[in-house]
Amino acid sequence: MKKRLVSYIFLAAASMLAAGCNILPEPGSLIQVPKQAVAGAANSEDINSIAKRFLPKGTVLATPNSPVQSKPVLTADFDQDGREEAVVFYQSKNNSGPVGMFVLKKVGDKWEKVFAKKGTGYEISWASASDVTGDGKNELLVGWKIGSFAGSTLEIFTWRKDGLDQMAKVNYHELDLVQIDNDPKARLAVWKKDGNDIYDVDLLEWKGKTLQSDKHHYPSYFPEVVKYYQRRTVAVPDASYYWYYLAEALLKANLPEQALTAVDKGMSFNMVVPSYDQFTELRDKIERKLALAGNQDLVLEVRNAGITMEIPREIAPYITYEEKAMDMAGYEVSVFVSAASGKKILFTIEIYSKDIHVPENDSKLERIAESEQFIYFARKPESSPNGGGIYEKSHALVDKMISNVRPGFVYPTFTNLENDLIVQQVKEAADKYAYVTSGGKMTEGIIETFTKNGMEYRYMGPELNTKEKLVGYLSESYTPGTIRSYILRASLIEQEGKLAQPNVDGGSLLNYENAVIVRRKDNGMEKEFDLKVSLGNSLSFEYVHVVFSKTKDGWRISSDLGTF
Repeated sequence: MKKRLVSYIFLAAASMLAAGCNILPEPGSLIQVPKQAVAGAANSEDINSIAKRFLPKGTVLATPNSPVQSKPVLTADFDQDGREEAVVFYQSKNNSGPVGMFVLKKVGDKWEKVFAKKGTGYEISWASASDVTGDGKNELLVGWKIGSFAGSTLEIFTWRKDGLDQMAKVNYHELDLVQIDNDPKARLAVWKKDGNDIYDVDLLEWKGKTLQSDKHHYPSYFPEVVKYYQRRTVAVPDASYYWYYLAEALLKANLPEQALTAVDKGMSFNMVVPSYDQFTELRDKIERKLALAGNQDLVLEVRNAGITMEIPREIAPYITYEEKAMDMAGYEVSVFVSAASGKKILFTIEIYSKDIHVPENDSKLERIAESEQFIYFARKPESSPNGGGIYEKSHALVDKMISNVRPGFVYPTFTNLENDLIVQQVKEAADKYAYVTSGGKMTEGIIETFTKNGMEYRYMGPELNTKEKLVGYLSESYTPGTIRSYILRASLIEQEGKLAQPNVDGGSLLNYENAVIVRRKDNGMEKEFDLKVSLGNSLSFEYVHVVFSKTKDGWRISSDLGTF
């Protein structure tokens, strides 16, 4: 797809990438980044060295499994005195003993241990400092892994008087910490296993003195659960239980028409778990939801495209859509009507960035909306779908549907803490690679070159001109093995005591500012992520694969430099 983009798009994208433009739909710009305390922020001291002095005998610092940016020491101001406390995580040296944590607080010029707790499991599965109650003060969230079947236990602590007190405990197998748009209170999306790859999911918020289901924001989060079960139904289409959980997720996402289709699909197969009675009960809930909706149109959000559509209630069960990036830096949403005899297109919404490309003199495009960054068009097919019945009824309502397409969303958007931190770390790593390949900052902007064995080299800038400096610069992002491999591949040499590199140019149009994680795989000591990354400021994108490895200093990227 990138090769097909014309050259002027690349030039425009490159210039806008340098300017740091944002290409997400406007509602995305309002999303708040989840608050996360990053280890190593407590003053300029070597907090890891300080933490090691307080370790119980026979233990070493331990890196939590999640979020991926976690380190052995987490720092945050829990008591709001203007000074950060340090939460230290440890495990037995032989990996068979206990795990635990303690909190260090600086009193005067000295660090003191003010809280300690042994873990209830054998691994530290989560560690973050986030405002769960919405009072502007960080709570400490620590997860302990009990076992593969039992999952993990999350403990939430708050600072009271002179130490931390536990305020809640939650069991989980997978956990998302999410921040709802314009809401200071973090939510917990808790995934509990009902089977090997079947999860019962709930979105929890702090209310009063307990964690309770945040049903009001189900439509914001549960589209993520819908995506998961849609993938499972595609992989195993005749498994009734996947259809059951898909229907339940669709209902919570406030899509009862689609939920009814999914539950009926599941009931067409052999029902054992969940049982026939459970299917029937779920179907009754869906029908009650539909009855309450009456003749009100279905509100359908297309989040990747940043638009909302309203579908007339009488045809809503038959309407589906597909999305894809187009050539010429556009994005396309095709709307279909489906029945027993097949699927036929009704219309297409095309979205173009004002800064990259706007189609001209295309009589088949109807301009329907405009935002600060994008222009929205509708395209109707040359011929109407035939076949009578639902096809003709849907075609007669096309103009109404197009008139109700608009930029933005109905439900608040959210950010996922771990996804946000992963994207941040990948961007930082990509920026570091770009800085290194450029040679770094040269003294007075002058590039010194020389020729050796027929190859022209340039000396690297003062910040990178020794192997020690280069390794130190890259080590916050990459594993030691990955850095060693890069030094060999990049043909770096030492000349007159200074590091030099081949005098060639490099660069990338990938814009990680707004990258989206579309797939993940947890291998224990390794985690793999597929990211959807835009090309410059266009709406075209590429997929990149990044691998993180768990090290003694925290999570680092083990993918080769330059591969993302």
